[in-house]
Amino acid sequence: MAKSIVVKDMTKCMFCGRPKEAIHHIFFGPNRNNSEKYGLTAPLCNYHHNMSNQSVHFNRQMDLELKVLAQKAFEDKYSHELFMQVFGKNYKE
Repeated sequence: MAKSIVVKDMTKCMFCGRPKEAIHHIFFGPNRNNSEKYGLTAPLCNYHHNMSNQSVHFNRQMDLELKVLAQKAFEDKYSHELFMQVFGKNYKE
């Protein structure tokens, strides 16, 4: 089971509380492995993952809010400098 530093309960969708149907890698594409490595994943139901306009894959605002949460969690555990080194972008600005 994937571990997350963003949320404690990986069994429920972090947006609505329904049972988790997907593990979302918050930073995808070339950073998918870094999301896995550093625990930047989120449990989501399909509706909030990729099956509606209110999902992180189709709603840019939701995607950015999740990235800000992930960056804060990462920086609390590691540092801002390491976040910038690994991910190369400050989402908190």
